[in-house]
Amino acid sequence: MAHNNTEHRSYANERPPSTGSGEADIATDPASGGIFAADYKKHEDLKQMLDSNKDNLKLEAMKRIIGMVAKGKDASGLFAPIVKNVVSKNIEIKKLVYVYLVRYAEEQQDLALLSISTFQRGLKDPNQLIRASALRVLSSIRVPVIVPIMMLAIQEAVNDMSPYVRKTAAHAIPKLYSLDPEQKEQLIEVIEKLLSDKTTLVAGSVAYAFEEVCPERTDLIHKHYRKLCNLLIDVEEWGQVIIINMLTRYARTQFLDPNKGDMIAEDTPENFYGSEDDSDKEIKETVPEKKPYVMDHDHRLLLRNSKPLLQSRNASVVMQVAQLYHHIAPKSEVGIAAKPLVRLLRSYREVQSIVLSNVATMSAKRRGMFEPFLKSFFVRSNDPTHIRLLKLEILTNLGSETSISTILREFQTYVTSSDKDFVAATIQAIGRCASNIAEVTDSCLNGLMALLSNRDESVVAESVVVMKKLLQMNPTEHKEIIRHLARLTDSITVPMARASILWLIGEYSDRVPKIAPDVLRKMAKTFINEEDIVKLQILNLGAKLNLTNSKQTDRKSVV
Repeated sequence: MAHNNTEHRSYANERPPSTGSGEADIATDPASGGIFAADYKKHEDLKQMLDSNKDNLKLEAMKRIIGMVAKGKDASGLFAPIVKNVVSKNIEIKKLVYVYLVRYAEEQQDLALLSISTFQRGLKDPNQLIRASALRVLSSIRVPVIVPIMMLAIQEAVNDMSPYVRKTAAHAIPKLYSLDPEQKEQLIEVIEKLLSDKTTLVAGSVAYAFEEVCPERTDLIHKHYRKLCNLLIDVEEWGQVIIINMLTRYARTQFLDPNKGDMIAEDTPENFYGSEDDSDKEIKETVPEKKPYVMDHDHRLLLRNSKPLLQSRNASVVMQVAQLYHHIAPKSEVGIAAKPLVRLLRSYREVQSIVLSNVATMSAKRRGMFEPFLKSFFVRSNDPTHIRLLKLEILTNLGSETSISTILREFQTYVTSSDKDFVAATIQAIGRCASNIAEVTDSCLNGLMALLSNRDESVVAESVVVMKKLLQMNPTEHKEIIRHLARLTDSITVPMARASILWLIGEYSDRVPKIAPDVLRKMAKTFINEEDIVKLQILNLGAKLNLTNSKQTDRKSVV
């Protein structure tokens, strides 16, 4: 019966033929999945399989080990028996060994160094995957002593016939640079050589190496600029992100800004310092003040070749192209990036958050770009708070004479939300709309006045703070509002709101000459229990009233 159980637990329910040695067959126990047995020695079965002479057992062991690594389990204790198999003639075993070594070479540096000669031989292997894996393992051993070996390996890999190996060499460059920054000049030479590579597989990786090692060397891009623009559409997605970012920086430094209209002629130092002597007048007469802007052909090439990527399935690519258009496209063309960005709002919340953050920045500068998609930024009931706040910011940025009524109607529903942070942010947004668009200031103030009767004190307090800012803009027309706020000093306990009311009464005490002294008397009685910010405003109110209304604020009347 015991024998049957053992047989049942063996790998694939099969028992290999006995070796005839009289000992337990290796395949029976190691492949048995006995790793959950109570008397199991950690990874002992896998070690036996790796030491076996049979390739099928070694391959099975490596598959199980890579599965463990993929699930996040620690397999570092198997480094020694695995690294011995790097010389295996079986290509499948060798590939899996290198996958493991890339993961653990940095942690087990001493053991990896013992096999350095084997990795070097791997660089000459006829299989491109083995050559690339050997280079990847070498670059993962972060020990300064092997820097010359790594440099030599990278320089040789750059000339490899396989684009996959050249791509791996490009990935190894930033690793070597972080290990030894003194190698920068030699690495720049390698990057320059890789930039001339015409394969799409290498383009994204060398752009990454360039950005990590020498992003300031824009001179290296000059002769490869058109090639990179033309390759852009065929490069893999994450390579596109890096290349577009690199070319955006390049375009912003090398091309004229198309949104300055007629470009002003270059200024002379004398003009800069404001000198107005005769020689300056002669210069002004001889140098034309303006010249019409004509977009450079290379500038247009970048915009034209990146435009199709707005339809990419990768949100990061779409964001990067939108950023490119935001910075270097003419105003008349920037709008084409709006719809793809709005499309991304249907994606995961993490993507929504990043997109909305960028839209908030763009809409502050280009309101008309997103105005046709106003309703796409309305808050939904299932939006988390940080998404709601970003949408509020965008709606505030998009507010104009034509759309403000729609936005304010939407805000009216937001102030009834149970999310107090969101309600406070909505009230602040109403205040920003009122200060930006004079036509709606009165209606916003009336709406905020209505909120003063709200049962939630935090809503009332936030309304008071916002009203204070709005009343500063035109206090003469809002005398009654100041009086109404003065009556709230008894009921409001939030320090910032109390301080705001006291500041308003003190600043405009001449408009409420009878109420202000009474408020000061009440505040004097509770002065010792108030927060510092309120105490400062009580003192401020007392000082102002002493100057403007000394009869009612002498010591006897206050006491």
